[in-house]
Amino acid sequence: MTSERSSLVPTTKRQKVIKLVPPDGGWGWMVLIGTALSNIFNQSMLSLFSLLYGDALEAMGHSTQGAAIVLSTMLFVTNFGGPIAGAIVKLTSTRFVAVIGACSCTLGIFFSGFSTNIMHLVLTYGVLLGLGLGFIQNSSFVAINSYFKLKKSRAVGLANVGTGVGQTVMPHLVRYLLENYGFQGACLILSSLSLHGICGTMLIQPVEWHLKKIEEEVEVDEKLYLLQDKHKDIVIRKNSQILRDAGLKDIGRATELELKGEDKAIELNENGKKSRSEKELAKMIASNSNGLNGAADHGAAPVQKKTLLKKIYDLFDISLLTSPRFLNILLGTALSVTSIQNFSMLYPFFLQKVAGMDKNQTALCMSAVAAADIVGRLILPIFQDKYKIKARWMLIMTSVWLIVVRQILAYQTNLQTLVVMSCLYGFGRSMIIVARNIAISDNCRMDQVPAAVGLGMLTMGIIVPPAGYFLGWIRDYTGSYVVCITAQNALLVILLVTWIPDMLYLWLQEKKQNKKDINKNEKI
Repeated sequence: MTSERSSLVPTTKRQKVIKLVPPDGGWGWMVLIGTALSNIFNQSMLSLFSLLYGDALEAMGHSTQGAAIVLSTMLFVTNFGGPIAGAIVKLTSTRFVAVIGACSCTLGIFFSGFSTNIMHLVLTYGVLLGLGLGFIQNSSFVAINSYFKLKKSRAVGLANVGTGVGQTVMPHLVRYLLENYGFQGACLILSSLSLHGICGTMLIQPVEWHLKKIEEEVEVDEKLYLLQDKHKDIVIRKNSQILRDAGLKDIGRATELELKGEDKAIELNENGKKSRSEKELAKMIASNSNGLNGAADHGAAPVQKKTLLKKIYDLFDISLLTSPRFLNILLGTALSVTSIQNFSMLYPFFLQKVAGMDKNQTALCMSAVAAADIVGRLILPIFQDKYKIKARWMLIMTSVWLIVVRQILAYQTNLQTLVVMSCLYGFGRSMIIVARNIAISDNCRMDQVPAAVGLGMLTMGIIVPPAGYFLGWIRDYTGSYVVCITAQNALLVILLVTWIPDMLYLWLQEKKQNKKDINKNEKI
């Protein structure tokens, strides 16, 4: 009786398996260098618009309103190009999309130098450059996300340092080029520098070429293992017969190899090259066996084809929008970006009109923000990786930091105090830029990351313009910069109110699951 009871108790044994994991370095550092190089010469073009195209717009007979039309078009195309880039990444590769984006940026800058009216600028700077930036933003993050797991935040921070360096150095270069070569000459030279972005994006190689093999021990239910082993021959004979009847002998052999338990993720052909992956073979086997079983039982049943809407639904991963948590993350990241973008636009006016700073003092404060931003992109991700803090918690802590700093800054007029507060603001702002896409990617599968990042960009494209207009209306209606800064902080308060309860719930669930795992291990 005792032996019978013991036989019913499930026994476990450990089995060694080989897993392929991201390298967390290696060629990934080259991908970072390429992305940073592209960001220096392409992403920095957003902050150079007024300096580079201001005089040209005045010569065309347009002023602030014309600049707003061109800049708004560029931001609109950039954000709405994100989902398109995500879909193309799924169909092709991250390198293909990044190279196309870099080429589009180069062409946009080049042709903008020949603009004679505002419509030319809308098509070149607005559409071509905007589409290129959207493609680069999406594909470069997806590439970095695939190469890094444990050091992801640090890697994204290093890649974004290129943007900060470009925004610091490029204005001085543009001023020099305009003084010595004129508007058209400056655009041509900048487009030639943008070609470096194409070289950088060419460094993005498929992560499959650089995956690292690790050996891991896993627990296997012995009774389940024996049961599968007992019925293995039946499955082999059934699938092999079905596939032979269909004339698919090569797939039948692959099925037998797979079911015999060979530890191969990739099958090699006679020349030693990779042929079909296990995942592809499994899909082919499942579809063929289902179709052939149906044909045997009910006659030749036609395979149901996907409709166009279903293909679009799958291509853009619209199913992500059915998750309330994912929608909450999209809304929160969009609000945080809206808040910092509007403050960056408002801050120079605040320094000059409220604090009474001249242009040199204003430039000093803005340089302090940029320098602290670069330092933050280097330091804060290291802190996050070391203590394994989730991206959403980093955004929550950063939001609290920014609310306090900006609310204090709004009442300051002393130059030294404003420089210090500018540094504190820039340091905190850096984490919003680094962590927003990581927060999105952490809540979806790896194959959904391109579409998820694209949906995040699309959400920003929908929320940023009306929110920015509303914040501008508050400033004009009240006539107070302090009230407008408070309204910008209110957007971050909304993020805190919607995120903190969800994060606390996830923390409690994780704690409960860990407790269950400990109790389970103690019983074993």
